[in-house]
Amino acid sequence: MSHRFHNQNPRTYLEHTTQMGLQLITITLAAFSCRVAHSHGILAKPSSKSSGTLLTSKEESLTTYFALASFGIVDKAFFDGDHSKTPWTRPGEFSYEHARDLIQGHPQTLHPCGCNAGGVGQCVGVGTATGFGETTLGAAQGTPNPVTPPEWLVGSQQETAWNAYANHSGGYIYMLCKKTLFDACRDTHLPNGANNAEQSKKDAYLNCVWSCFESNTLEWVPGSQKVQYQDDVCSYVNTDEHEKAGKAGRIWRFTPIPDTVQVTLGGEGKCTWDSVTSFSNSKVEAKFIESFGTSDVCDTGPDQHGPKDWHVIDRVKVPDSLPPGEYLLGWRWDSYMADQLWTGCADVQIVNSSDDSSASKFSEPECPSESASPSTPPTKDPVVSSTGVPVSNPTKAPGFPPPTKAPSINVCSDMDLPGNWGAGGIHTCDTYEIHGGAAYCAHAVLSDACCFCGGGLLGVAETYAPTKSPTCVDRNLPGNWGANGIYTCDYYENNGGTAYCAHADVANACCFCGGGD
Repeated sequence: MSHRFHNQNPRTYLEHTTQMGLQLITITLAAFSCRVAHSHGILAKPSSKSSGTLLTSKEESLTTYFALASFGIVDKAFFDGDHSKTPWTRPGEFSYEHARDLIQGHPQTLHPCGCNAGGVGQCVGVGTATGFGETTLGAAQGTPNPVTPPEWLVGSQQETAWNAYANHSGGYIYMLCKKTLFDACRDTHLPNGANNAEQSKKDAYLNCVWSCFESNTLEWVPGSQKVQYQDDVCSYVNTDEHEKAGKAGRIWRFTPIPDTVQVTLGGEGKCTWDSVTSFSNSKVEAKFIESFGTSDVCDTGPDQHGPKDWHVIDRVKVPDSLPPGEYLLGWRWDSYMADQLWTGCADVQIVNSSDDSSASKFSEPECPSESASPSTPPTKDPVVSSTGVPVSNPTKAPGFPPPTKAPSINVCSDMDLPGNWGAGGIHTCDTYEIHGGAAYCAHAVLSDACCFCGGGLLGVAETYAPTKSPTCVDRNLPGNWGANGIYTCDYYENNGGTAYCAHADVANACCFCGGGD
């Protein structure tokens, strides 16, 4: 791969976008109140106080996921009055004071554990989930279930995970605060509760809890970053982590999956496959290709903006000098491609190695071995474009041989969007699918009009299949497509079929696409 690692302000990215993109940002910011937000990220391991786990993105509905994850969102976060100066441009520097003062008349509360997009009285440790092991469902319905916090040995390495339903890239960090100190911040500065407290008392409380967490930022274990498929601990992609110094020199890690066209249009970061070092098995390699495209695709994979099936996994070091006791693990995600950030916490018990405890140091899971044969991804139904040509991802390439007719199939057509959603034809369902995906389906207008939300109008369209001559001979595939002979045209025909014919290299080399000799 020859993609460069970019390190640019998102202003550069925005200056490269079309006028349509800039108008979309304006409409989006106007459409959402600063008091009501749909959230996109959550701490998943250890089980978080906002009820996030490795199963949340897999088992919960979109509505429930957003209700849980919205507990820790700050919906508007930018510097100097400029929406393009997002939190990741200055990691860790967007403070509770910035959140309070950013939008006149609409103060926001930035707390290490979240406040359900409300005031200090709604924060974890103040008005909800105050006890060790207690959780909250945020805006979701039901009764929260308590958890048994994990035990972490002093000096050990421990695994963490978080999930983004909608990808805004940027980076993240983990911190620890001793629960006795965390509670003391509340008891000292809010002795009579938060609802009737003066603003100066609320500010003193927030300064206290942030100081507690930021004074104990956890060190990363080198080489530990990976992305895991759902809750399958044996299906993961090892990644080459990249780090960035933030506030007070604290080290943050980049999210390993860039947002849609983030790098392509000159933004900071790396192409998806430039971070990949290895796969744990062929199944996860196939899933990764389904989500993000083949290795020639930079940042336009089908799930680039909605990687909800993938968890970002790391290992952190528990300090040797840490006193044992009850702690809160803090996670913070500073977004790059959106003017937002997320926080969350999980309860953990820190124990000494001499304690009579079941705690242990991290060890890799025992996973079944497999042969070194090429991966065999499951067949994914190709998306039918408006021209009737099936494509596997947005990077369509010209050069198709003349096709022959195949049976007709049902296809969906998007409806025109009304009002500001369509802006007189400037914006279509494709606009919202590319810039937010399923997150926008929570709006009835898009849910009814757009095929990607399950709406739209069904019709019949003719599809086409290339002619394959019985005497045709496949050519060798160039570059990463062939991987020096590991992959052949038969491989792509059997594991995706004509969807791969959208790529010129495959179309020209393979008989099943009408190419070959």
